[in-house]
Amino acid sequence: MNDFVEFIGKYFKLATNILFVIAILIIGGQIFQSGLDSVDLRSFLSFYKPLNVIFGTISILLSFYLFITAKNRYVSISRLLFLIISFFNLVFALLWICNSGYEIMDTAAFSQFFAVFIGFLSISFKISSLGNSSIHPATLFVLSFIFLILFGTFCLMLPAASVKNVSFVQALFTSTSAVTVTGLAILDTGKDFTLFGQTIIIILIQLGGLGVLTITNIFALLFKSSSSFKNRMMVSDMIKELDNRNTFSTLFKIVLLTVIVEAIGAILIYFTIANDPNVTENPTFFAVFHSISAFCNGGFSTLTNSLYEESVRFNYNLQLIVCWLIITGGLGYTVMINHYALLKNWTLSNICKFGISGFKYQKELKRTSTNSRIILITTSILLVIGTMLFFLTEYDKSLNEHSLWGKIVVSFFNSTTPRTAGFNNVNMAELGIPAFMLTLALMWIGASPGSTGGGIKTTTFAVALLNLYNQIRGRERLVINFRVIPSIAINQVNAVIMLSIFAISFSTFLLSWMNASLTFKDLLFESISAYSTVGLSTGITASLTPSSHVVLVIVMFLGRVSFLTFLIGIFSYIFKEDKTCEPYYPKENVFIN
Repeated sequence: MNDFVEFIGKYFKLATNILFVIAILIIGGQIFQSGLDSVDLRSFLSFYKPLNVIFGTISILLSFYLFITAKNRYVSISRLLFLIISFFNLVFALLWICNSGYEIMDTAAFSQFFAVFIGFLSISFKISSLGNSSIHPATLFVLSFIFLILFGTFCLMLPAASVKNVSFVQALFTSTSAVTVTGLAILDTGKDFTLFGQTIIIILIQLGGLGVLTITNIFALLFKSSSSFKNRMMVSDMIKELDNRNTFSTLFKIVLLTVIVEAIGAILIYFTIANDPNVTENPTFFAVFHSISAFCNGGFSTLTNSLYEESVRFNYNLQLIVCWLIITGGLGYTVMINHYALLKNWTLSNICKFGISGFKYQKELKRTSTNSRIILITTSILLVIGTMLFFLTEYDKSLNEHSLWGKIVVSFFNSTTPRTAGFNNVNMAELGIPAFMLTLALMWIGASPGSTGGGIKTTTFAVALLNLYNQIRGRERLVINFRVIPSIAINQVNAVIMLSIFAISFSTFLLSWMNASLTFKDLLFESISAYSTVGLSTGITASLTPSSHVVLVIVMFLGRVSFLTFLIGIFSYIFKEDKTCEPYYPKENVFIN
């Protein structure tokens, strides 16, 4: 046993690299087999079946090594599960290659399922390991989205993913829109893509909403008991966790909260449309698809006209559920986890008061953080003001066909969805100029930091306004909730706003140049929608030129990864970080006003 541990330990890095390469082949082969209808399966499987056996053998050796070397109880349990999965993977791979066991169960399906699952774990470990390299965290974050977008593009170009031939630009645009959780579409998701293609899109939305690095860092813990300080700092910055000691427990909470909220949303949506055959023939998939799309602020819908479709246009319960999912996903995980801790603290401390024998709980000092307070107040103000203004400006226009309750719900929906969900229950092209400008403003502001949404973010907007008020009053320090906001945060606010204005202005200029026949306001709407990853459109997306689609792909990408983060990543890659002390220079005022 000691010799086995010593041998595997010596060649552990090589073994994980081999497992990683085979994992890519396994997952690629699975997609190839599922996506191509005309492939010669017999010749393909003659190579693919033995590869699964080799993969299963290596994974069971590695999982056994990891299990016997685990020192933490929880890590041991997780690695035991990994060992069991690896065992079943090898068993089903052997049954598949021997063409036996089909009378009891589908051995091919089970073999491929376990192989893809273990393959994803292996890839997760390799991606997570990059966090310990010299690659700048911002560069790694940007590269993770590029990889996912290109992977999604390849999947959507498979013949089985669509009912017609999809060009590279169309697949790239759709994949980018899904990964960046934007929702702009040049193809009809429900009609142009098969169930296989729609499943790929919703997986891309889920991975894009959570973040590739969030998922990979969780699964990578199976291969290692702990993570380096550098990797913890990188993930902490990504998920906005100030205490890096709680980084990975926060990651698990994020995934758990996501699953719970999306499951509740799917159940509620299902009951609102289950008895209406005019909506969909597959209510279960419809509910899951729209729940994930709404929570991740994706904006994709299997309905041609989104929620403006005749079958759901007056389904106000469905629209309110979608609103709840959008707001929850747009608040950010930091707010959700902060209030989870507050609720847990309040619940356990009150249970303790009842004097249940054997139950003791020391009440912790918990408070609503300044960040959560800013987000909740700003979000509430935007929702209330947005609902009122939309109701007043569109009362006898787009709201004319609805009852009074319907007018209120539709107004609330159109105060919610521009930040940055992308669902629509009115015709955006027919909005009056006041409501149109209101939608532009809400799209630009967007959701909250650390959320699934885009835009400049609610905290950026709030800090910018409070800093403006501070300057008017002649005060130097910005104090919120008895806390001083550091100057570096204010500088970031200014940078984010300036970069958003530049990106929107330049992309609108390019779109106007490439599409001279279209109106400026429609092109501006398209640019803001793309940069803020909203997905709303006045209906011109499909009619834009292919070069315009490429422009929007770049804008959506910059909006999702953050223009500032992208520039930091590029700068760190081109220029070496200067770690020398910055010299002191004398001050001199510059005339501003």
